Amino acid sequence: MADPGKASADWQEQARPPLLFKRFEFADYASTRSFLDAMGELSESTGLYPRNVSFASTHVNVTVDAEGEPLGEREREFARQLDALARRGS
Repeated sequence: MADPGKASADWQEQARPPLLFKRFEFADYASTRSFLDAMGELSESTGLYPRNVSFASTHVNVTVDAEGEPLGEREREFARQLDALARRGS
């Protein structure tokens, strides 16, 4: 079972500034686009927007932060939800 205080193991966590980073890989542009659309809907529903998103045809880089505060459960849960969206669209 995953540690509830952590994002999944493949997220890189940084202390200063506090942030989470992950690169998501996809088989094709359609999968990438679906993930980006789902991430936008997740952001709208949670009110949490990634600090930085960059993408190409088959990958998306996402950086999540806590606006200068220590990372909390809100950011980690958002990261776990992004993992679930990526698994669903892979």
